[in-house]
Amino acid sequence: METFLINITSFPVVVFTFLLIIILCYWLMALVGVVDIELFDANIDIDMEIQTDFETEVSVDPNAEGLGGVAGFMLNWGLTGVPVTVVISLLIVTSWLICYLAVSILFPLIPFGFIKYIIGAGLLFVCFALSIPITAWSIRPFKGFFIAHNAVRKETLIGQECQVRTGKVTTTFGQGILEDGGAGMILDIRADESKNIKKGDTVLLIEYIADDDSYNVAKP
Repeated sequence: METFLINITSFPVVVFTFLLIIILCYWLMALVGVVDIELFDANIDIDMEIQTDFETEVSVDPNAEGLGGVAGFMLNWGLTGVPVTVVISLLIVTSWLICYLAVSILFPLIPFGFIKYIIGAGLLFVCFALSIPITAWSIRPFKGFFIAHNAVRKETLIGQECQVRTGKVTTTFGQGILEDGGAGMILDIRADESKNIKKGDTVLLIEYIADDDSYNVAKP
């Protein structure tokens, strides 16, 4: 136990130990609801989207050109398809484990302390580099569990048909149901009373009214 404590608090393992403590605190706070589990997620503008909800995955446009920075790094190494928080956590845990094992095996063989610091500095980069393909391999089986669904934009419903579910439709009142293959979408609809639209009629969505969050409709 004493050897373990010495190793995790000595250079270079202590660097990853510090990061590991931060990650553990983050997950504990997320577990009790103190922080949002998508805290680290953000939108990356070019062709990659990192949603920081925990259910948010990294999504990449495979046809994109010239990806750079974080987006290019994650795409090139296959660190996509799962939440960023999971990727970061696995990178740190894997780096810490590799570094700890390397220090435990190599450092007892090194006679001079200053050489340990030189080798330790190199180990930081080597361990992180080794953790990248390991993390990419580890997350591969879980990518199917994190599927992003794009929200339907209300304007895209224009041109579709729905069925009136209220007794009548006026310029201030009316509802219809749009079949979407599931439970259906309840929409507020509007039309001039002269069109005599009533319950059970099939109507066409012709205009979205943002101020009223409703649709102008007409008989097809």
